[in-house]
Amino acid sequence: ELGEPSQPETDAEQIRELFPHTCGQPVARLVPGESNLRSEPLRVGVVLSGGQAPGGHNVIAGLFDALQAANSASRLLGFLKGPGGVIKGKYVEITTDLVDSYRNTGVFDMIMSGRDKIETPEDLAACKSNLESMNLDGLVIIGGDDSNTNAAVLAEYLRAQESRTVVIGVPKTIDGDMKNGQIEASFGFDTAC
Repeated sequence: ELGEPSQPETDAEQIRELFPHTCGQPVARLVPGESNLRSEPLRVGVVLSGGQAPGGHNVIAGLFDALQAANSASRLLGFLKGPGGVIKGKYVEITTDLVDSYRNTGVFDMIMSGRDKIETPEDLAACKSNLESMNLDGLVIIGGDDSNTNAAVLAEYLRAQESRTVVIGVPKTIDGDMKNGQIEASFGFDTAC
């Protein structure tokens, strides 16, 4: 369900200025009950970003399982070697066989990770071009604070450019530095501790 508009916990004015198209989006909560998932197939990209953390493969497996449960014609495309794969348009289709061979395993071997930044106008334009040519409905960026900064910057750029691709950041870090009012603990932290 969608709730009230989100509010930055700190530096609200600066954040609103930097992210005018995406700041204040409604808070989305998953609640038990009947699903109202879209019935048409979705095309979603996923990227592992930053250092490794326990659970990365299972985030991808959960995303794959949810997309398949909503519509078996949905496709999940994994960008290779982190954000650089999004910039360069390098990806592989995530299939049942691929997911099952990595389910419940550590490390980030399925699609590999990287520490590239998506920050220059050329990087942003390349990402937009690749996401649009792949006809992606969404992009899920799994990573820590730098990676979720990439996600925020890319989401703002895509929204300003009226792109149909939405960006979702999944908090992944073993450092415990993403804890806040919305994130009790990122995946990987408890296992690493």
